[in-house]
Amino acid sequence: MSGLLGMERKKLAIAGMVMAAVFFFFLNILATGEIKTAQLDLTQDKLFTLSDGTKEILRTIDEPLTFRFYYSNKFGEISPLHGNYSKRVQEMLEQIALVSDGKVKVKIINPEPFSIEEDEAVKMGIQGIPLDQSAEMGYFGLAANNSTDDRKNITFFNPQREQFLEYDLTRLVFELASPKKKKIGLITGLLLEADPLLQYKPWPIMAQITQFFEVQSIGSEVNQIPDDIDVLLIIHPRVNRENFAYAIDQFVMRGGRVLAFLDPQNESARMTPQAPPGAGSSDLGKLFKTWGIDFEPDKFVGDRTAAVRVSAKVQGRDVIADYLSYNVFQGRRLNQDDVVTAQLNTLQVASAGHLALAEGSKLEMTPLVTTSTQAQHIDASLVRGEIDPQKILNQYKSDNRSFTIAARFSGPVKSAYPEGPPPPEKKSNKKPDADKIQKPLPPHINQSKSDLNMIVFADTDLLTSRFWVRQQDFFGQNIQVPVSNNADFLVNSLDNLSGSQDLISLRSRGLSVRPFYRIRDLATAAEEKYRSTEQQLTAKLKDLQKKLSGLNMEEKPGAKAPILTTEQTKAFQKFRSEMLDVRKQLREVQHNLRKDIEELDTVLKILNIWTVPIVVAVIAIVMAFIRRRRYNQPQIQG
Repeated sequence: MSGLLGMERKKLAIAGMVMAAVFFFFLNILATGEIKTAQLDLTQDKLFTLSDGTKEILRTIDEPLTFRFYYSNKFGEISPLHGNYSKRVQEMLEQIALVSDGKVKVKIINPEPFSIEEDEAVKMGIQGIPLDQSAEMGYFGLAANNSTDDRKNITFFNPQREQFLEYDLTRLVFELASPKKKKIGLITGLLLEADPLLQYKPWPIMAQITQFFEVQSIGSEVNQIPDDIDVLLIIHPRVNRENFAYAIDQFVMRGGRVLAFLDPQNESARMTPQAPPGAGSSDLGKLFKTWGIDFEPDKFVGDRTAAVRVSAKVQGRDVIADYLSYNVFQGRRLNQDDVVTAQLNTLQVASAGHLALAEGSKLEMTPLVTTSTQAQHIDASLVRGEIDPQKILNQYKSDNRSFTIAARFSGPVKSAYPEGPPPPEKKSNKKPDADKIQKPLPPHINQSKSDLNMIVFADTDLLTSRFWVRQQDFFGQNIQVPVSNNADFLVNSLDNLSGSQDLISLRSRGLSVRPFYRIRDLATAAEEKYRSTEQQLTAKLKDLQKKLSGLNMEEKPGAKAPILTTEQTKAFQKFRSEMLDVRKQLREVQHNLRKDIEELDTVLKILNIWTVPIVVAVIAIVMAFIRRRRYNQPQIQG
């Protein structure tokens, strides 16, 4: 009887395996043909799912768009990295076409050598990549156009920009289908639009701004901000005229929105030999004082946990130390509840200041970027002139509080000029140009028509290229790869202040830098604990070496080595013994500096390597035990 039961079980098992194979075969066909676009995105930031901003932009398209994806199959065979990335690009294009409800048409083209398709790719500006010595070219780019034949393209899909893929594609849709750009008024004391160091080319950050907005420069000679300005962008200003400050004041009173970047010390100004002392700082003193905003232009904030380790030459010697002026703020230091910073991951700043509400201020301040509590408010004179990172680090003493370096300010404000506009400046005898004749000022406004809506960042260095972008030459094509979200913060802020919100949700998708915060905190705490001990031991070691070198040794003619007296010999042995002991203590301090980190690292390795196998083994043993009991149960009953 038991033999028959065993045979029946074997037949059922074989039949079950056959049915399972048939089921998966037909399920695969169904998935390929009917639910090709279905997916399960298990990444924390939903990197493989279209964001709400993308979907909203796609829903607002009112004309057909055509995307031509040029990809050489042979290129993918030669370079598996680009081959795998091409699948990611194609999947994203298919999702965009699906969500757009047919308004975006995607054509996938394989440009064979010397074909009409290759000629078309070249005409569209797609970058060709040499595949071999025969001058055969490979292509991996995108050309897009709208119904009026406006064209945009991505000349080459660089895998290093994979985390920005959705942004790059949606940007093309936005630029081809978006309405008229908002107008930004730019006030700056920096050479953003024509820098001599860049052969009078604009800073790369300007390309980020002009991509989405129309920019109008506003000089310090104006007495009134034009009415058609949507957002006033103030970057390291030189407000040295009362009439100019009044123009900014009245723009805010009319309900104008402001994005301001101020700085206790701008690195570019410090590096300029002709710059006078203090030229690197900027503020809006009188306006801020009246509106209730506190900003000290002579102090910067140094965060011990966010400091960048640098190598510098100070007075001819190399110094390696954590530079408190250079800070990198990541995830948890950025406000996750504000649309401007919610999806940013990394901001790099230099000599950033501190923002706060003045006593009695009626404004509401929403911090956007804050330091840890291991931060100090430091005199800005330490970052003016020659920089000594070790000197700044040695004077460090935590203020045991968090500082705000970027914030949103809102609420009612009054004019900094309650008695009206300042007196007109004395006119020179020189006849002004017709286009520079000032229009009559509009009626004075003493109380803001609507609540202040302003974002302030107490740093300007974050806009310089070296703090946010790395430029690479790829077969003659200049490719910019962002290394931080500094430019995203600027454009997000302008988007938000100008009322445009659709692109905010997708600018930083995929910049999923998740540092080991626990390890970083342990490293900082351990270094803080042992740093003072190490400094004392190092000083003692130098003192002993000085004493050894100070021993007066007698040299006799014909002797191969100096002759020591009995007392000198005892002193030498004593100093040498103490020096060896100090060296031993230094090694112990350096060992203890890494002990806690190595212990945590060991625990993480054990968890990562052994947790899953142990869980699987336990489940397998339990299932085997259950199956064994079920298999033996009929025999016992029989």
